[in-house]
Amino acid sequence: MADTYLLDTSVATIAWDGLHPEHSQIRSRLAAFGDDSIFVCAISTGEKEYGLRVYTLIDVARSQAIRDAWRQYQILSIDHHTGKVYGQLRGALFRLYGTRKSRDRIKEKWPESLVDKTTGRELGIQENDLWIVSVAVQYDLHLITRDGNEGMRRVLGVANDEFGYNRVEIWPVSASGGSHS
Repeated sequence: MADTYLLDTSVATIAWDGLHPEHSQIRSRLAAFGDDSIFVCAISTGEKEYGLRVYTLIDVARSQAIRDAWRQYQILSIDHHTGKVYGQLRGALFRLYGTRKSRDRIKEKWPESLVDKTTGRELGIQENDLWIVSVAVQYDLHLITRDGNEGMRRVLGVANDEFGYNRVEIWPVSASGGSHS
């Protein structure tokens, strides 16, 4: 069976937006995989839909073109199997980085609230990254992302520790454009 890939939002949004400065570069790289082997997660479509609703500089025609482009991809939904993987990843992150309070409860409620116990710096873990990585683990897909930030690296490290998952490609961000839309 051919390799299969899950696009993180940081890659998918560029692939969907024909006016993004790096669209052609990303589409060329993805063309090597073949359309039948590329998936996106419903979380990524939600993130992009949110962006289209709040980013007022994108016109209606461009917004519609982006929505039409994502419909050309195979979209994976979140289900109870995803929830099990997500719960295991999130639990491992909170065991590692959560602060214990009375009766062995963890003080923090959200991944974005977790801090490094040594430095006190926020870890930069985002809830949606946990869901996207959970889908990649669930379906054993190669995750393609441009998010090389520490938060994503910690999520991927826990995915490796918990599931032996290490099928990740972090594509560099070029000097001409950003990684998120």
